[in-house]
Amino acid sequence: MESSNLKYIALYLPQFHAIPENDEWWGKGFTEWTNTKPMKPLFEGHYQPHEPSEELGYYDLSDVEVMVKQADLAKSYGISGFCYYYYWFNGRTLLEKPLRNMLKDSRVAIPFCLCWANHNWTRRWDGRDQEMLLEQTYDESTYSRFIDDLAPYFNDPRYIRIDGKPVFLVYQAEELRNPKDAVRVWRTHARAKYRTDLYLICVQQSGATHPGEFGYDAAVDFTPKWRSEDALPHSEHPKFLQDSTSAVFFDYRKNTLKSVLRSEDYKLHRCVYPMWDNSPRRKGTGAFIVVNSSLELFRRFLVEMSKLTVSSFVPEERFLFINAWNEWAEGTHLEPCRKHGDGLLRICREVSSMPTEALMTAGFEKVDVEWIRSLVSAPSVPDSSGGRVDAITRIGRGVTRVLRGLRKRYASARAG
Repeated sequence: MESSNLKYIALYLPQFHAIPENDEWWGKGFTEWTNTKPMKPLFEGHYQPHEPSEELGYYDLSDVEVMVKQADLAKSYGISGFCYYYYWFNGRTLLEKPLRNMLKDSRVAIPFCLCWANHNWTRRWDGRDQEMLLEQTYDESTYSRFIDDLAPYFNDPRYIRIDGKPVFLVYQAEELRNPKDAVRVWRTHARAKYRTDLYLICVQQSGATHPGEFGYDAAVDFTPKWRSEDALPHSEHPKFLQDSTSAVFFDYRKNTLKSVLRSEDYKLHRCVYPMWDNSPRRKGTGAFIVVNSSLELFRRFLVEMSKLTVSSFVPEERFLFINAWNEWAEGTHLEPCRKHGDGLLRICREVSSMPTEALMTAGFEKVDVEWIRSLVSAPSVPDSSGGRVDAITRIGRGVTRVLRGLRKRYASARAG
């Protein structure tokens, strides 16, 4: 039977080792675990804290042996590669030690690419967006020097390529100074000095930047997407255990199905996520939490995005991104945890190994797709609490019966 040739690339956060900058800004010994370990549930049934299983535990990425184990684990479950976040500030790098260790050690035997996390560092986690910790700056040599710094990674035999071109992602392409010039300089310098072209992907993190606008080859539809009209009305919020807590809630099935329905006339790499809850980073105030996620719903989301990848790309370009391998403080990780074990990874292995014919007949059921299409097309009206609810929830007993049936259908999945 025909193989799907799918390649799942998991986004990878290197902030699991102490660095002097974080010691200064957040306290001695700060890592992502600093936020996750003390987290407590904010409401009844709230899955917190997210705790890693014993297989990897509370690891320290300054030890390359951890990365060797991660690579072996990922590959054994159908993950084709990692996309490491790369923090570069006009020649200054942060969190680079794990990447440099990986570069020197071939035992980290998994393909990889890089994503430039090009946003400023602020105290956003503390709600102080305006307090700058480290700002992105530019000068006339910034973009050519950037390629020089990336060259050792591009030249590594493990680096992911499409048509011989190193694949490189930019997290916020629209935030670059003179973004068209940046792409032009990158390509020109890479060809002239390193005799290679680049396969450039802009990450659609909050907006929907057309890749052709700045000269990119493709885009990736980063998920989850935060749409104000999709936030659950206050009447559907869980009851917080403490009055000082606040959060914005989204429904997993609704959020993911909207991404499934998206269609563009350019190369759009898809992205999936298994769950989301950044309350550890927000200290219980202003968190974004996706509720009603489950292993089964993640499986269906992964299947649907895999189908779109197969139908939209030639085999060499069938890369699907997963957010994320290890975003523990944002509540989205494939790495095994005490609640789900290796369940998310087993789903990745199952779906990645599906023959094309089987893959194309799986996924969400027709009633799910029809439901979300009706929500997308319906007008919105304010609810009594000032939020926004879709008019489709008000238009009769027929829709009520459909929603009741869907709730019953997924009762067991949501309980997981």
